[in-house]
Amino acid sequence: SKFNLIIALSKFDEEEIRYVAKEIVSAHAKQGINFAEYRIMYPPSATKEVYFSKTIAAIDGIYQGEISVNKAIQARLVVSLHRDGDYFQQYQWLKELMNQNELVKNYLVGVDFCYIEEGFPPREKKEFFKKILEDNQEYPETALSILYHVGESFSDKTPKSAVRWVGESAIWGAHRLGHCISLGINPESFANKIIQEKVSERIDQIEFEIKYYEKLKSLGATTDYSKLQKELELLKQKNSEDKISFSIDKRYIDEIYTMQEFTMFLIKEESNSTIECCPTSNLLIGMLPEIKNHPIGRFKKNDLRITISSDDPGIFDTNIKKEYELAATAGLSLDELEEIKKLSSTYTSEKLSGRK
Repeated sequence: SKFNLIIALSKFDEEEIRYVAKEIVSAHAKQGINFAEYRIMYPPSATKEVYFSKTIAAIDGIYQGEISVNKAIQARLVVSLHRDGDYFQQYQWLKELMNQNELVKNYLVGVDFCYIEEGFPPREKKEFFKKILEDNQEYPETALSILYHVGESFSDKTPKSAVRWVGESAIWGAHRLGHCISLGINPESFANKIIQEKVSERIDQIEFEIKYYEKLKSLGATTDYSKLQKELELLKQKNSEDKISFSIDKRYIDEIYTMQEFTMFLIKEESNSTIECCPTSNLLIGMLPEIKNHPIGRFKKNDLRITISSDDPGIFDTNIKKEYELAATAGLSLDELEEIKKLSSTYTSEKLSGRK
């Protein structure tokens, strides 16, 4: 509710944006933070003029905040786009603005998709990701990272499909993946539940399992290839909007675990994606009953690239120090935390996108 309220009240004018941005940057510098990426989101109906004027205001505020603390912090901006909006058009506006304004060119470093993920499968963004990656190659001086929140909430599909969404987002080009709870949560948490998903989602899942059948089998998958093919043929004759129910028994729990292990392997070997772990956020709005259930330890064990982030610190009353303390409570050692902190500087948007 707090998050929704903030979004509803976010129609600030340019002077308010400039002031708030400056104050936030200054406050973070005083906390000892030396690098930060901030995100701003505009209403779905925002015009080109709004994107231009408010992006300029936010970046000017960020720049003024840096100056106010003698550049003790380096700050950058990411613009969050709506999953159901005209993101191709909005992306073009941002690129146009970067070419017109040198400060924006230097400080705008990525685009982001956050908020509600249910109903918006990553496959809808595949061509958009491709467009950004191609532009990054052709115009590295204005390269933008792709930040994508996924696997945070997934009530509209099975746990296996939720894991696949994370994997697809990675292999299709997302540079940083937000939250990814589905990727590492203990499958036992779904025991004895009945979960539904659309026929279209089940078809996507079967096609994924067929594509990677041999590797999944090597990790312990027990589903027969011919049965997958037969189910796929039958489902393609049904209405894609119809729902299928799944009972989460012991066998299905084992399948979830295998799917998670394979997808972590896929992300590590076939992508450059980094996972943003946000302990407080995941406890308050995710699906975790307590911090010891956070998958960050499992991510580390599988040698995934991870960062520890605060995710809306003003809403969740947190800061980066508290997030590291929670990560320690979740099971990470001081050496592991120090390694994560050290490597985080290599996962900034500018470095991941190939910005020159």
